[in-house]
Amino acid sequence: MEQHGLDVTYCTDVCISEHPGVLLRHRALIGLDHDETWTNSERVGALRALHSGVNMVFLGAATLVRHARLQSSQLGMDREEVDYRDAIEDPLDGLGNPMQVTGNTWSSALTNWDSSSFVGQSYSGFLRPDVPNAPLVVWDDSAWVFKGTSLVRGQSIPAVIGSDIDHIDPFGPIPADLQVLAHSPIPLSEAYASQGRWDGVTYSDMTYYTDLHSKAGVFDSGDNTWVGTLRACRPSATRCPRSLIRTMTGNLLWLFGQGPAGRFVPAVPNWRSVRPEGS
Repeated sequence: MEQHGLDVTYCTDVCISEHPGVLLRHRALIGLDHDETWTNSERVGALRALHSGVNMVFLGAATLVRHARLQSSQLGMDREEVDYRDAIEDPLDGLGNPMQVTGNTWSSALTNWDSSSFVGQSYSGFLRPDVPNAPLVVWDDSAWVFKGTSLVRGQSIPAVIGSDIDHIDPFGPIPADLQVLAHSPIPLSEAYASQGRWDGVTYSDMTYYTDLHSKAGVFDSGDNTWVGTLRACRPSATRCPRSLIRTMTGNLLWLFGQGPAGRFVPAVPNWRSVRPEGS
């Protein structure tokens, strides 16, 4: 982004939690890598921004899975992160706003909120750390993200997907116009799957949808190592995804940097055609 002279603001999760209105002064929020733990203030701020036309980019998987809140410590305001994995152990249980009571995940009691309605898909597992990164497999080669790559459906980019993965959940809330851009099989011999197994594999999906009212776009890479693939590969590497992923990232920044992405490139819903069904 800095190489291309783009106007960038850097902000931590704590910053957004304390000042969620800052998102309304930008065209896109870009989350990098593993952004698993959010506070309610951060979540509400991002949803308000989305509904006001601010685009959302999630370059890591497992976004908005864990629920935490911030509290003061001897180091100052909001310097301690609270995240009880069982809501009944949280001292706030039964007191005040239930959306401040932390549980194992946002979809757990007491919040009972499924983040896939916002992110577009769900955390589904992870590649084992002792296996190489898996290829990203193109599903919708007509999509804007593949412009300039010459990739066609079924073609793969090697060594892209690593660590945590997301996929569309057949049992969760799916945005009506969700467009699946890539649909990448991961052998269960190489991954742990918390949900979804089809003939010995699970999947990592890359998705895009646009908010029906604000036209803001939401992109989820479906894997946790997108940013890492932008680095130069070692000279000894025989498979390097850098060039293609840089082109795709450029397409993403071009579209999302203009304003609500749906005004320029509306999502083309295709998730119902994805096979295996539901992922």
